[in-house]
Amino acid sequence: MSKDDRSTMTQAARRRLRAIGRIAVLGTLAALVATSCSDGHIDVRSVPAAGWSSYGGNSGNSNYSPAAPSADLKLSWTRPTGGPVTSPTVMNGGGDVLVTARTPNGCNFLVLDYRAGRKNFCKRMKDGFWGNAPVVDQFTQPYIGEPGKFLALTGGGPIRWRMDVPGVPTSAKFVSPGRILITTSLGRVLIANSQNGDLAAPARDLWSNVATDPLTGFGDCVSGGPGCAISAPPAVDWAGKRIFLNFFPQGAKASQVKALSYAQVDGKDTVTDAWVADLPGGVVGPPVSSNDGKTVYAFGRDGKIYALDATNGTVRWSYDNGGYGFGTMSVSPDGLIIPAGTIGAPLVMLHDDGDKATEVARRDDLQTAGLATVTASGTAWAVIRQGTELELALAEIDTKTGKTKRTLPMPEAKGFATGVAVSPYGQLAVTTNIGKVYYYAAD
Repeated sequence: MSKDDRSTMTQAARRRLRAIGRIAVLGTLAALVATSCSDGHIDVRSVPAAGWSSYGGNSGNSNYSPAAPSADLKLSWTRPTGGPVTSPTVMNGGGDVLVTARTPNGCNFLVLDYRAGRKNFCKRMKDGFWGNAPVVDQFTQPYIGEPGKFLALTGGGPIRWRMDVPGVPTSAKFVSPGRILITTSLGRVLIANSQNGDLAAPARDLWSNVATDPLTGFGDCVSGGPGCAISAPPAVDWAGKRIFLNFFPQGAKASQVKALSYAQVDGKDTVTDAWVADLPGGVVGPPVSSNDGKTVYAFGRDGKIYALDATNGTVRWSYDNGGYGFGTMSVSPDGLIIPAGTIGAPLVMLHDDGDKATEVARRDDLQTAGLATVTASGTAWAVIRQGTELELALAEIDTKTGKTKRTLPMPEAKGFATGVAVSPYGQLAVTTNIGKVYYYAAD
C-alpha cells in the first residue's frame, strides 16, 4: 500500500470518527432534553434545539451562546442564497444552517448541510415572509410563518401541520416543552401544541376588527409604524412564564413594551396582560430578556437603551447610546451588553451594574457591520468593515479588554451581516444582507 493510500484511509477514518462522535453527542443532548423536562416518564415534547435555535439565538433574544468556538476555526464553505437576506441565520442542533432570502423565484427558505453547504431541502414560501427566521426543535423540525399562515415542517421539509392566522407571523419562540408561541403583525398572540398545531391556550387578539388581507399594514413592520401591531419577534422568559412584545396599540402615537403572562389561571393555560412600559418616542426592535428573567432590555426611539424590571416594567436605568442602530443587542448571563450600532459604528461594550450601565470597552478603530454575538469563552464575535474597499471580516473580541484576538476572512463580502450564529459544537455561521452564507469550522 502506498503512502498516499494510507493517508487517504487515515483521513477517511478521521471523518468517520468525527461523524460517530457527532451522532453520540446528539444522542446525549436528546437524552438530556428528554430527562430534564420529564416527571419520570420519557418526554418527547419538542424543545428548542441545542445551539442557535431561533431569532436571537434563544427564547430571550439575547444573542448569547453557551458554546466555546475552537481556537483553530477556519472558513469551511460559502454559499449564495440567491437573494437578499433580512433575517438572522438559525442553526439546528447538528450545525446545519437555516436561512430565509428574498429571491425572485425558486426556493427562498433553505436548510444547508454543515459539511459543505449543500441543500438538505428548500421551499418556496409566500412573498412577504423574508424577515421571518424559523425556530427549530431538537428533532431538526423547523416552524416558520408566512403571510396568513404558520407552518410546522419535518426535518426533511414536508408540512406536518399548518394554521391560518391574521397578518404575517413574526419569528416564533418556544414557551415551554411542546408549546410554540406565535405572534402576528395584526396583533394575534397564540400558543400552539408543537405536535399537532392545536391551541394550548385561547388566542389573544390585541387589535380588534383587523383586516382580512394578511399583508395589511405590513409595510409599517420594517419601521415599527402604527400599521403593524407587533413588528419584532417576542422575547420569552420560561421560568417567569412571561412574554415581552414590541407592541403598537391601535390609535396610539407610539409603540410600547408590553408584557403578557402565560401562567395557568384556574388550572388552564391562559395568556393575560401583565404590564406595559412606555418609552420616549416608542420602542425599536425586539425586547431582550436577561438570563435570570429579572430584566427586560429595549431600545427607545430617543436612542437610549432601557433596562426594565421584568415583574412590573419600571425603568431601572437608561443609557444614552447615541442612537438605536439596528435596534437590538447581545446580552450575556453576567450582564455584558453589546448594542448593534449603525453600519460603521464603533464596537461598544457595556455592563449592567443593576442601577446603571457602565462602559467596559470602546473600539473607535473598528467599524462594525451588524449584531455581535457573545460566547461562553469570554469573547464576542463581530462582523467589521476594513480596508479601502470596506470588505467584511469576522473578528473575535475579548469581552474583558476589548482587544481583538483574531480575525477570520469573509472573501468578497460587503454590506452588513444579519448576525453571527453559533452551533453547539462552536461552528459559526454568518450571512450577509446581500445574500451569502459564510461557515467556519475547526479542522
